[in-house]
Amino acid sequence: MNQRASIIALIVGLSAGCICFFFLFQKTSEIDKKTTPVEILVAARYIPPGSILTSDMVLKKNIPESYVSPSAVQNITEVSNLLTLVPISTGEQILSNKFGSSSNSLAFNLNNGLRAYTLDVNETSGVGNLIHPGNHVDLISKITSNKSQITTFVFQDIEVLATGQKLSQNEQKSSDISESYTTVTLALTPDQAETLMYLDGQPIRLLLRAANDDEIVSISAKSDSEVLSKIGHFIPSNKTQK
Repeated sequence: MNQRASIIALIVGLSAGCICFFFLFQKTSEIDKKTTPVEILVAARYIPPGSILTSDMVLKKNIPESYVSPSAVQNITEVSNLLTLVPISTGEQILSNKFGSSSNSLAFNLNNGLRAYTLDVNETSGVGNLIHPGNHVDLISKITSNKSQITTFVFQDIEVLATGQKLSQNEQKSSDISESYTTVTLALTPDQAETLMYLDGQPIRLLLRAANDDEIVSISAKSDSEVLSKIGHFIPSNKTQK
């Protein structure tokens, strides 16, 4: 009887020992896993918001796994062509949730050498609020100078970057009625921007161009007398000519 009890006690003791060893081994594995270094990217210097990440902005660093954020970036390609939405401090982990699409940034929709120039418009001068980002327009103005007036095309075939704060036609809500806006942002050369600034205060209207029309036409400025001399004189269009 005593021998049987001893055997049972031995089995129970061995089982308890195995269970303790298993839990101890598991705990040790978890600790080792948490302290295992993981290579991630950290900021080599301060990175301002609105930046696209480049290799000189980051460093590779081994950090214990327990300190690595779930959003940590290990390869710069994970955030390629994306913009930083918030500033990133020197030494801070590069996290994917701090990046967003560059398509919503005006600066990244602008070609080198051009400038974004915003012009006030109303429903009349802005073609009834029917202009969309990506369209091309002409600018026409009636300019008063030295007590005389001329009517002239200021620029032709200018790209529209934004209407109001919309940078893309895809942002337009699905509706048959266009949303109103009071400004139109154009892509201009520095020289063109300077000319428009000089004409600030003069009435300027936008003329919407056909989608594939990039022809530049030569039209001279017209004075009061030239405009009045043409009124009432009509030239048949090609559609009415036989």
